[in-house]
Amino acid sequence: MAILGVLLLHLVLLFPGHPEKLHLEAWTRFPLELPVLLLLLLSTPPRPARWLYALLVLSLGLLLLLRLADLGSYLAFNRRFSPLLELHLVADGWNLASTSIGPVEAGIVVVLTLLVLAAFAVLLYRSLRTIAQVTGNARKLALWLGSTSLIIGVIVLMTQNQQGQDTLVEARVIPEFAQRISSLRKSISDQREFIDALGSDDVLDHTVPGFQALADRDVILIFVESYGRGYLDAERFADDAKRRLRSVEGTLHDAGLSAKSGWLTSPIRGGRSWLAHATLQSGLEVGNQARFDRLVTSDRVSLSGLFRQAGWRSLGIMPGIQLAWPEGVWYGFDDLYTSTGMDYAGERFGYVTMPDQYTLSHFDNVIRQSVDKPIMASIALLSTHAPWTPLPRRLDWDSIEDGSVYDGSHRFGERISWKYRDKVQDMYARSFDYTLGILGEYAARFADDALIVLVGDHQPPPVINGWGNSGDVPVHFISRDRGLLERLPDTHWDDGMIPGSALTSQPMSTLRRQLSTLFE
Repeated sequence: MAILGVLLLHLVLLFPGHPEKLHLEAWTRFPLELPVLLLLLLSTPPRPARWLYALLVLSLGLLLLLRLADLGSYLAFNRRFSPLLELHLVADGWNLASTSIGPVEAGIVVVLTLLVLAAFAVLLYRSLRTIAQVTGNARKLALWLGSTSLIIGVIVLMTQNQQGQDTLVEARVIPEFAQRISSLRKSISDQREFIDALGSDDVLDHTVPGFQALADRDVILIFVESYGRGYLDAERFADDAKRRLRSVEGTLHDAGLSAKSGWLTSPIRGGRSWLAHATLQSGLEVGNQARFDRLVTSDRVSLSGLFRQAGWRSLGIMPGIQLAWPEGVWYGFDDLYTSTGMDYAGERFGYVTMPDQYTLSHFDNVIRQSVDKPIMASIALLSTHAPWTPLPRRLDWDSIEDGSVYDGSHRFGERISWKYRDKVQDMYARSFDYTLGILGEYAARFADDALIVLVGDHQPPPVINGWGNSGDVPVHFISRDRGLLERLPDTHWDDGMIPGSALTSQPMSTLRRQLSTLFE
């Protein structure tokens, strides 16, 4: 049992917090904390030792949980987990898992995970107690080995660190906790900075926009889920992506429409779309939940609110929202349509409540036609949302109606484990072939004199395109009036649906000001 305890300590101390380090080499290093803990266990008197076992189990358990959370956060968002900002993601993760694999299956996974963690804690406690109770020659040997390995380890670590070389000896637990505490302090400081930023408005502090160039036109802002630069640039997707965008461009041209495209830098990666929506709508970078929570309790006017003040009917089309959404009040929508208000009579597509073609068809044939004044609509599409299966098939627009045609047919794709990365990537690409094609058809069929803005919310998770740090997403302006598009400066915009790779990306937060000034 004592040997098992040493092995458990070794594994916990070296457990990696990043998926790229999940390989055998990660466990071949020597954690300098290991001999320190062994000497501490062997030197503590029996009575206080019981408290020491509990403290170590709690501390090491916390370390393991944080690193497991880091793994999940890197897989989804390509960054370390922040407890202060993201505990809410537990509920969101449950929602995605339960709708993707089923609530029973997801519940079983959660229960099994908790049981494994509980069993691990019990086993670790008993193993630590066994180590501390070693007697006789075994105790002397353990003390000698612990002291010797600590001294040698310190010498090796200091020597190789001075030479700037990688080392087989690690001592990263205390620096890691120090870094997490520092990150916590930065989060608090970030909140103070954001409160200061809320005190000024780069639009309303100078003028009240009337959007005169857009008078009597509908403005339709469409967020395309997981539509990032990786889809256009990655070797695996680039050819098909550009082929599809050229096809969309041809569809628009045949309908008398023009497009200009550029890049925006989203504040997020891999998920949490609502933060990107809030960034664009507020004109401030909303890169974490704490900023979002502060924003929606403020009196800052959203982009939708600015259009509402200028005389447009402001609409929110959010088919992904399935529960009460009090935060939606901040956006200033005159009317908000969530999944339960979209009159969808078909079957859902796993996590996706309804296919994008239905969302767009219902919006234009029912919602848009019911308003007798110009509208500013913010629409969040879903068909390109993880896990990208099952996917809908494109249907004739006249057959969509109330969506009952989606009766379990007109779909393809089975559940795929993310360990089969190639298959997941294939379905991701096919989801965009569907949605971008639908968007081209929608604009050609329903645009009329509207200004349509298509924008990606964030890069997809790393399972799709690795661990790149770019937050760039495409943005496309589509209109029948070429003069409107000429207002977009050539320094940041290219003609057509494919933004040039050399174009400078603009922060997503700047689009609110651009729309408020370029179209006056």
